[in-house]
Amino acid sequence: MDKDLIKKVSIVVVSIFIVVGLLVYLLNSLQGNVIPADFTAARQKAAAVSQDIVNLTGETGKKIELANQAENSGDTNRLLNLINDAKTSNALAYQKAFDLSHAIQKMAETLSGVRSSRQQLGYEAVALELSLVSEFISYTENLNGFLNILSRFILNNDFNNQKALDDALKNVNQKADLINTLNKNFIDKMAAFDQSS
Repeated sequence: MDKDLIKKVSIVVVSIFIVVGLLVYLLNSLQGNVIPADFTAARQKAAAVSQDIVNLTGETGKKIELANQAENSGDTNRLLNLINDAKTSNALAYQKAFDLSHAIQKMAETLSGVRSSRQQLGYEAVALELSLVSEFISYTENLNGFLNILSRFILNNDFNNQKALDDALKNVNQKADLINTLNKNFIDKMAAFDQSS
């Protein structure tokens, strides 16, 4: 198993947590002193679901780290059980990401009532956030594929499984890099928002 995967999982967790927090700040500041009840409810839902995703992704990363230790000790049964546990928490994060996208879309609906030159930046930030969540969904699919191939590789260490494992790990890392790029774009958009009047 590659320790870089564990680092990528951690980076993705931080990105989602930061971006949702910044999105809440952005939309909250757009509303001024009047915050519609629908916005408040959607914001609370997004924050709660985001925290669930952070917890589940952290749990997946921990299981992968423990699997790495089990692999080094040669405990195949424990290794396979930990991989299955990682797949379970990853699948839950995948489902929660859909809940998060719905909450963000609900938050975006409140932008239509904003009378401000900042409204366009708000829409752009929401679009970036939805792109990030979409990529996270794809990331969890890729990670699940990697974990499935890893299980096969453990049971049958041949050239084809090694090649498939390498390709799957590359896909996971590329998706994590894309998520981090979207996160950077969102932060840049926030900086532009903060500098606008």
